Amino acid sequence: MLQFFLPEAIKEFEKQSPDTQITPRFQYTNSMDSFLKNESDVVFALEEQTKQLAGTNVHKLFESHIYLICDKNDPLSSKNLIRDEDIYGRTLMVGGGSPALLRSVQQKLISSGKINYFNSPDHDTTLTNIASGKGICLAPGFLNDHSGQFSWIPYDCKETFSCVLCTHKADKRESLSSFIRILQKLYNDAIAFPL
Repeated sequence: MLQFFLPEAIKEFEKQSPDTQITPRFQYTNSMDSFLKNESDVVFALEEQTKQLAGTNVHKLFESHIYLICDKNDPLSSKNLIRDEDIYGRTLMVGGGSPALLRSVQQKLISSGKINYFNSPDHDTTLTNIASGKGICLAPGFLNDHSGQFSWIPYDCKETFSCVLCTHKADKRESLSSFIRILQKLYNDAIAFPL
């Protein structure tokens, strides 16, 4: 999800600071470790991952909701909102490094005894399984690549993920602060954009 606004933020930033270059690094594992080793200046994270971090500043970016992902030909894709009863009798993929909050939502559905489920090791495998008709999945909106390949339908629950950017407390560059403000503004202005 960060990638969706990132190109626009980089363009805007480089207009203001043409002598400073932004080089994104997409690390889907160990990105926090890399950040903590000072191998990167900024890291995207869930706020829950930042509770015990010393020497960092946490910048709120956006709240991400939970969505049901299904194939575009699935009958569920015609719905505007997914409720628990819409999923009953279906096969739900769970696991795959899901954040604790999502695991609790998944567990609530599983404990109903009204769905089938199986573990999927990661998000890419889950998407492949959805495309091959093996099941459906609940996922945070920040994982949506907006490719249009799948239907992402809002799931009726109050839980959200607080998405943040972390910077090093010792890094006081105005250019870094400026870049963070640009990203925050893009997300704040994205009222109708599904997060």
